[in-house]
Amino acid sequence: MAEIVIVGITMGLIVIVSALHKGRRRRVNLLRITCVALFVATFCRGMEPPIDGPAVDLIKRIAILTAQASVALLILTFRATPLSERTTRFVYFFTGLVALGETVLVWFIPVDADGTLYHRTDIDDALAQGRAWALVSYNFLYLSAFAAATIVVAVGCWSTMTQRNQPFSARLPVAFVFAGAIGSALFIGSSLLDLFGHAVLGGSEVRTQLLVAVVSFFFIGLATGVIRRISIEVRKKLALRLAHEVVVPLWRTTTTLHPDVRLPPEDQQEFDQLMTLSRLTIETHDALRLIREDDDPALEPLHKQHPEDPDLSAGLVRHLSGENSVPRLGWFTVALSRLRTLRLKDDENLATSVQSLYEIRVAVSAMNEQDSR
Repeated sequence: MAEIVIVGITMGLIVIVSALHKGRRRRVNLLRITCVALFVATFCRGMEPPIDGPAVDLIKRIAILTAQASVALLILTFRATPLSERTTRFVYFFTGLVALGETVLVWFIPVDADGTLYHRTDIDDALAQGRAWALVSYNFLYLSAFAAATIVVAVGCWSTMTQRNQPFSARLPVAFVFAGAIGSALFIGSSLLDLFGHAVLGGSEVRTQLLVAVVSFFFIGLATGVIRRISIEVRKKLALRLAHEVVVPLWRTTTTLHPDVRLPPEDQQEFDQLMTLSRLTIETHDALRLIREDDDPALEPLHKQHPEDPDLSAGLVRHLSGENSVPRLGWFTVALSRLRTLRLKDDENLATSVQSLYEIRVAVSAMNEQDSR
């Protein structure tokens, strides 16, 4: 029962995390299906041998088959080319064909007096009853699907792990799934040799532990992958929030002096957060440029005192709008701005523009602090 508790806790973690994940809906659904199927398979495996028989074994194998199909499709969605409907239909057809074959064959396999289904090691006894064909075919279908899913997962993981410029946080989830694929290959090899009377890796008992290890590796890989994706989304949102904290006060002050740089509100109705930030940054820089190019003689002393930015723009804004028109940067905003992980990595030009406005904000805060002394 220990493996049921362990995998149950892991499955609960995956379900909770995937519920919070707002990525592609198809991947999230495949992840949830995999979680449930793997848990059902491990639960059935953990209940053997006290509760055994054709029905339990069939449920276990169909659950494993469902998990294999879901993981294979999940891996295929990460290819450079989109997953075609033809490939998806082929996976569904192959999965359904194997499930149908197992459902029919399981009822032809001999059972012991206590209702326990004959296993691979009982091939000689099944042969004596003339039912060896059912046992061999049943296990062949099971291991064929296992092998197909293992090949797809292993090849997909290996191609991902060998790509250049992949961060460690991206390689780690794939490495866990790849380890699960290696364990699956060992499981398949041990099961095939059992059919020919050569018990390796300790036989059925060790294979049970191996299956739990495989399931655990898949769970950990899928969980860390989703957690990484969520952390990326959180960093993006926090970076946008931080950039707004830097840009908006300066935008509000400068565009009050030059309101003609503002885009009409009706033209911004379909803007997302990134587009809105980009527009505010452009308008702020346009207003600052007009302020710097103003040939008013009263501003000449400031140009001589602060010949270059960010001090020039900071001094002009304070002179034209008042010393407290732009609030000081909070210590928390300053601290977060120094974290490289909170940069707007999706748009380097925007990140550079926001950084220049941040430097102007810092210069304004320094001037305000100097005047208050």
